[in-house]
Amino acid sequence: MTQKKRKPHQSDSPVKTDAVTAPAAPQKWGYEEMLTELEAIVSDAEQRLEHEEL
Repeated sequence: MTQKKRKPHQSDSPVKTDAVTAPAAPQKWGYEEMLTELEAIVSDAEQRLEHEEL
C-alpha cells in the first residue's frame, strides 16, 4: 500500500496583520553623535589591544 503526500491547505485570502511596520529610516547623525560613536569605537579597539597584549 502506498501513501500519498498531502499538500498543506492554503487559504485564498491574504494574511492580515494588525500593524504595518514601515522600514526604519536611516538615522541622521549630527556631529556630537558621530563623535560619541567614534570615541566608543576607539575605546573598544584600545581594550581589545590591551587584551591581546596580555
